[in-house]
Amino acid sequence: MDKNRRGHRGRRGKFPLLVSVFSALSAVPARLVLLVLVWQFLLASPVSAQFPWQAFRFLQPVGKIDPSLVTECSGLVQSLRYDGIFWALGDSGSASAIAPVTADGRLARAWSGSVRIEGVRNYDWEDLALDGKGNLIIADVGNNSGRRKQLMLHFVKEPRPGTAVVRPDHTLRVHYEDQREPSPDYDCEAVFCAGDRIFLLTKHRSDKRTRLYRLESDSTKKSNPLRLVDSFEIGGMVTAADVSPDGKLVAVLTYTSLWVFEFDPATGNIFRRGMRWTPVFAWQAEAAAFHGNDAVVIANEGGQLYRVSVDSMEKVR
Repeated sequence: MDKNRRGHRGRRGKFPLLVSVFSALSAVPARLVLLVLVWQFLLASPVSAQFPWQAFRFLQPVGKIDPSLVTECSGLVQSLRYDGIFWALGDSGSASAIAPVTADGRLARAWSGSVRIEGVRNYDWEDLALDGKGNLIIADVGNNSGRRKQLMLHFVKEPRPGTAVVRPDHTLRVHYEDQREPSPDYDCEAVFCAGDRIFLLTKHRSDKRTRLYRLESDSTKKSNPLRLVDSFEIGGMVTAADVSPDGKLVAVLTYTSLWVFEFDPATGNIFRRGMRWTPVFAWQAEAAAFHGNDAVVIANEGGQLYRVSVDSMEKVR
């Protein structure tokens, strides 16, 4: 989660002209409703080029994760073992736990609550992924200032129904092979596993690009390098990623758009084949997971869930 985004709330002086225009129309009920909606939208969005002025796609919530299960939702992934179940987690400040929820955010029936991850701390958990061995990958890779050196991936066997506490099977320490000095452009909130390899996408503050990195080793005794694969002008800050169950597509979420890329198993690249895009507004979207192979579920920080059909997205290439 980008902590600096919170500072934008309450900056009402940023839009004096907008306020003047709409104040003259506030006596008309319909326009007053519009004023309220637009005003709340502007307060919730960053005062930057992140806002997609060219298009609106207000998503309709399909459910909400109970805040008693997850606070400040930052990671989501669909279980490949249990039909209709998603795993969710919260970022820094949240408990070291994951929650089994349904597609509309309800606690899965076979569990009594969240599953505590014993023996590890939630420094800044930012995403969830699944590897080919049935492990959940908890990505403790949040790095807002770019100064953090202890980035970690925790591997946890997917908990069985009724389980309340689990311990990671193992943990990998990772680092960016090309990082020479602290930089907020080495923040990360997006991790996925495709073709039996683990990938990370960076979240930038200096520009609108993202860089794709691949984990090059899996030693539990030393830090493992993340090697640059490619970069892409994605138009915003990347907040989540996920791979489709068939391994062919990779969804990448920003605060204002959703992309779906075709994965190239030969190179590990996602930016050189077909891609789809749609602008979205989901009130600080922080997590994304495929629902089957043809739809993506988005979660915002407040736990509201939205669903986007891949076929409804615009083909870019």
